[in-house]
Amino acid sequence: MTGMGKSCILIHYHEIAIKGGNRKWFENIFARNIKKQLQGLPHGKISANSARVFVLDTAPHLWPEYARRLKNVMGLMNATLMTRIPAELEEIKHTAAELIENRTFETFRVSARRQYKNFPLSSGTLNTEVGAHLQKLCGKPVRLKGADLDVKIEVVKDYAYIGADKIRGYGGLPVGVSEKALVLLSSGIDSPVAAFEMLKRGVNPIYVHFHSAPVTSRQSIKNVQEILGVLAEYQTRCKLHSVPLLEIQQQIMATAPNKYWVILFRRAMVRLADMLAKEYTVPALVTGENVGQVASQTLSNMRAVDDAASIPILRPLAGHNKEDIINRAREIGTYEISVEPYQDCCSFFVPPHPETKANLDTVREIEAELKLETLYGEALKRAETHVVNVFYPQVKEQI
Repeated sequence: MTGMGKSCILIHYHEIAIKGGNRKWFENIFARNIKKQLQGLPHGKISANSARVFVLDTAPHLWPEYARRLKNVMGLMNATLMTRIPAELEEIKHTAAELIENRTFETFRVSARRQYKNFPLSSGTLNTEVGAHLQKLCGKPVRLKGADLDVKIEVVKDYAYIGADKIRGYGGLPVGVSEKALVLLSSGIDSPVAAFEMLKRGVNPIYVHFHSAPVTSRQSIKNVQEILGVLAEYQTRCKLHSVPLLEIQQQIMATAPNKYWVILFRRAMVRLADMLAKEYTVPALVTGENVGQVASQTLSNMRAVDDAASIPILRPLAGHNKEDIINRAREIGTYEISVEPYQDCCSFFVPPHPETKANLDTVREIEAELKLETLYGEALKRAETHVVNVFYPQVKEQI
């Protein structure tokens, strides 16, 4: 960018816009999360103004890296690389002309928004004036729908912001505005997507993974840690507890009818997660279960599993199609890790004919005979903790 304008990024947020008297609190957390994502990149003040967030004094040649990181900020609807100039028509025309100078396009449009009502021109008039000026310079036709180039102009107080490079985010709420939750994370496809959907709702998850090593390999633990590295890009900091389940499973398999094994395994995982949740004062658990996807995920079996928890179990993927879940996993970057070969702590011991409509009273009676309380305590004592913090290296302004 040339001329007297200064490079900045203009961000529109999503659901924060409908918040009332506590909007400022949401904006502050949103701005804090943006700052974390942009660590190491050159930028100045990050501030909210007129339902927008501005990142000042950015380096325009680093826009691809800004865009990549900003897309990971939950609550962000879109972000545009802009030039900030005084809100004067001739300045706006000149800067818009510079913007399109070295771009390849066949059609264009101008999209102006006037937040500052003291600016003498309406949004429509500004569109017309700037559009006519650009058309004289480039000779290309205007197309209001489906244009190759969309020149964005926003007038906010005494400044005009002009740009065309725009990315869309995931929307939702900023991570940290909601309470924490404990996510039961496997190395499969579903639970990482469930965690992502909760991140979009402003939840800041803690994670627990259950494994059956050494009977099964430790590959699932390795895969989950890699998945955690992906989720950390949206969360900036993740904590994982890897809990051994094998001795509990062996006790269940030695005592209970095999058709109830998987339900009892899941109840054991929920009880252990519930105990961890109490330690962290977490009000809810989260799983990646999807109604009817496998035999253990019927409504009756889910009810039998829920009974083992003292707090709610949230299932953000309960009504999703498998194809939709896979597409989301690909989009967020967990799919390729999730499809790597591994031995799951439950599927490795699945009987040929598992129960699909568990009777809760029967499950309770069988579980009461297992006497698992001591094993629960031992499993948590042997749990391993893994923390991922995202630290981006310093990016030089000149490259």
